[in-house]
Amino acid sequence: MKSLKIFDLGTLAYKDAYFFQRDILEEKKLSVAEDHLLLVEHPNVFTIGRTGSRDNLLAGKGLFGRKRPEVINIDRGGDITFHGAGQLVAYPIFDLRNHTKDVRFFIRNLERVMELTVSEYGLSADTDKEYTGLWVRGEKIGFIGVGISNWITYHGLSLNVNVDLKYFSMIKPCGINGLKVNSLQGILGKSIDINGLKNVLIAKICEVFGFERSAMCFSDALVAR
Repeated sequence: MKSLKIFDLGTLAYKDAYFFQRDILEEKKLSVAEDHLLLVEHPNVFTIGRTGSRDNLLAGKGLFGRKRPEVINIDRGGDITFHGAGQLVAYPIFDLRNHTKDVRFFIRNLERVMELTVSEYGLSADTDKEYTGLWVRGEKIGFIGVGISNWITYHGLSLNVNVDLKYFSMIKPCGINGLKVNSLQGILGKSIDINGLKNVLIAKICEVFGFERSAMCFSDALVAR
């Protein structure tokens, strides 16, 4: 089985996590390095993908006051989304030449990972033929936006666990009119242990992509790089 190196970055600023991804990506272009998975929560931030528009940021500065989340244009697919505390973000940095060289298949596998993860909490989830991500009872809880360079993936998925949903009302999520967004906490009516969910997500990633899980590295490993 293939080996997977996992980093739990805790809570980390979006740009710091992005540059960490890029460092690993460039290393993988130069060598046959093992695949990596980064797990992280971000401080409040709106990000806009390559096909997105700031027109989908609905709330003006007055509604945020001094605490308006940063807005970052980024090189992933998709439109606008929100990242914040209580949302688990996973960045798979995989060489698709060692999997299947099919980006659509990769995205479908990410959806399958989230689908299997929420099933462990007793929920049945759906995907959409037109849009990427995961829905439960008609409300979107999982998001996907990826980048590919030399068949190596970066960016990834986010799953709403205990996240503050008010921020999604300040944007047109994914640029989709009328999209309803929820979280596991909102659906189940209780707070979810995000560390326990990380372990479930890791297990499902290893199952879907055929990995042998390696030892977990923590945020101090980022400082050491």
